[in-house]
Amino acid sequence: MCRGAQILQISMDAVFNAQQRLPASAFDGQDAIFAVPFEILRDAIAENIFPSAAVAILWRGKLVALKALGTLTYEPGSPQVTTATPFDLASVTKVVATTTMAMILYERGLLDLEAPVLAIVPEFSGPDSRRKHVTVRMLLAHSSGLPAYEKLYEHASNREELLSLAYTVNLSADPGARAEYSDIGFIILGSLLERIADESLDHFCQREIFGALGMVHTMFNPPSAL
Repeated sequence: MCRGAQILQISMDAVFNAQQRLPASAFDGQDAIFAVPFEILRDAIAENIFPSAAVAILWRGKLVALKALGTLTYEPGSPQVTTATPFDLASVTKVVATTTMAMILYERGLLDLEAPVLAIVPEFSGPDSRRKHVTVRMLLAHSSGLPAYEKLYEHASNREELLSLAYTVNLSADPGARAEYSDIGFIILGSLLERIADESLDHFCQREIFGALGMVHTMFNPPSAL
């Protein structure tokens, strides 16, 4: 997600709960059993693909491996990651939160996939007449014609400014002509869903998704103590 949008962080609740019931010795043999996959992760960290990873392996409902590798960043002195470290879901937020919210609203008969975005978000209007053809379905399918990415955070200091910029980003293709993964499209989609639900995305997801599934360690805007 673009900086300035809400951040969703997660720790694996099922894994966390299982870990509480197991002694530390339960994972004594994991380094030998899973030597190859762990080494792949170490190589990726060494090659600057990502600075850290937390891994949980379950087999037939049983937690058989739990491992943390690397540090929070590549900066010298950066803290080691642990199996309790919360991770930013970044663009996985699109699937875990925003798309799920859309599915719930659709199931309840509140969301029309063929509705034009302009009918719900009039700020999406502009001189480009093609914008009137962009539908909710196109935002979900990344076929709205919006570009993949814009550095909106460089020109916005708060959420409202960022949304205003997102609404006016120029289309880079005709709506429905092609699929191009778009951060901008999902920022607009999140705002659209909030208007339909008459509730912020984070509050809706906490009650209807995370709370309902017992995902007590998954949240937007986690407290600084974490």
